[in-house]
Amino acid sequence: MDNKKILIVDDDDNMREAMRETIKRMNVAEVDTAVNGRDGYAKATSAIYDLIISDMRMPDIDGFTMFEMLKVTGIGAPVCFVTAFGTVAGAVEALKEGAYDYILKPFSPEVIEELVRRTFELKSADALKPVEKRGAIYKSAYMAHVFSLARDVARSEATVLITGESGTGKEVLARFIHENSIHSSGPFVAINCAAIPDNLLESELFGYEKGAFTGAANRKIGKFEIASGGTILLDEVGEIPLHLQPKLLRVLQEKEIERLGSEKTQKINTRILATTNRELRTMANEGSFREDLFYRLNVISMELPPLRDRKEDLPELVNFFVKKYSEINHKPFRDLSEDALNVLTEYAWPGNVRELEHTMERATVLARGKKIEAADLFLHGITVDSFRKRQAEPLAEQDDDTVKNTYGGGGNNNKDSGETNLRTDSDSPSVFNMGAGLTIADMERELILNTLRKVEWNRTRAAEMLGITVRTLRNKLNEYREAGINIEELL
Repeated sequence: MDNKKILIVDDDDNMREAMRETIKRMNVAEVDTAVNGRDGYAKATSAIYDLIISDMRMPDIDGFTMFEMLKVTGIGAPVCFVTAFGTVAGAVEALKEGAYDYILKPFSPEVIEELVRRTFELKSADALKPVEKRGAIYKSAYMAHVFSLARDVARSEATVLITGESGTGKEVLARFIHENSIHSSGPFVAINCAAIPDNLLESELFGYEKGAFTGAANRKIGKFEIASGGTILLDEVGEIPLHLQPKLLRVLQEKEIERLGSEKTQKINTRILATTNRELRTMANEGSFREDLFYRLNVISMELPPLRDRKEDLPELVNFFVKKYSEINHKPFRDLSEDALNVLTEYAWPGNVRELEHTMERATVLARGKKIEAADLFLHGITVDSFRKRQAEPLAEQDDDTVKNTYGGGGNNNKDSGETNLRTDSDSPSVFNMGAGLTIADMERELILNTLRKVEWNRTRAAEMLGITVRTLRNKLNEYREAGINIEELL
């Protein structure tokens, strides 16, 4: 994110500075601030920003008015609103007018981090448009068939269930369907059903009325209502608990919702898509997922194959990711050596396209020669063995500037400490003490905690790196606490 620029608009000094410090820790290149809507408008029209985060309620010119002024001016930067319960209705109205998102006060630093990360991931994905409004990189006949079918499906109102392993691109396909549908002018709202605790998921999906339960001081608009006129994506729908499934079934059947604490139902005009990496049919047979809900979701089923089963797409994907991360990280574009291509082709890719993307990002940053070599891929992480192999390579054909950038001798990486990227101490989630006497459970705990240290306690990012769901990670941490382990102290 070292080429991104963000503007924070908030009249509260403490809030403004807290958000600024949180975002700066993410290595965002420039974070500007404005003390009110008038100041924010002036700055947003005199510089180009990748994201604007604005308080909703401010004196003189409020956040929504500033947003409308920017639209008239033609400023296209995504705008996210920070709002309290009392101004949620205004934030929802802003979403309908084209705002990117809103977050509710109070919020943790992780919420801001996830907002920034998601925004830039989506903006990067916008560069990927070889097929109509949003496409995907593919060459295989099966993927051509999938996207051809998706164009036909997009024109209908049918519910679509997208299945496949984690990292295969299920959300990319869901967005393609949305952006080629009659709902494309409406919002696309994705909710990760696995990342939200069971006791909060119902209120997130359906919203609640003031006084519905202790602490419900104001009305909350749910995701289904926010997505009305557009599309809602129920990501990892298999994680929805049994007690909520009848309510979801009613939404699918009747296209109406009922907020918590309300006796009234209201109609919604929302296209429903769902993704899962689980076998819902098997879950239905076992009784852990309602059979009638499964059939309602499975009106049209589309399966994305793992990357290992469509290796003919790999060269196209590799080329795309190398170009993308060369530009983002200000690195020269490099072709891959024959050995590197052979390694990529022979690898099984358990993390699928997501793992390939991370691999090529890492290789683009760390490559030192005229081409990306096999040793630059670090497919099993940065370990002592990979470090030694890399050190054994001749340096004669390496670019001097590239060596400096990789090892902190004048580039952006680790510029404060001059420290090598290839760490072999306990800070690396790939390297830790595995001496005799450790159990498998001990090693699993050590890996989880080291990963959390690496990502500064960002559970969503840690779960992605570990290849597990956020819910699984949360359950593991609860297990450790119940066993008397002080997690925070270890971190």
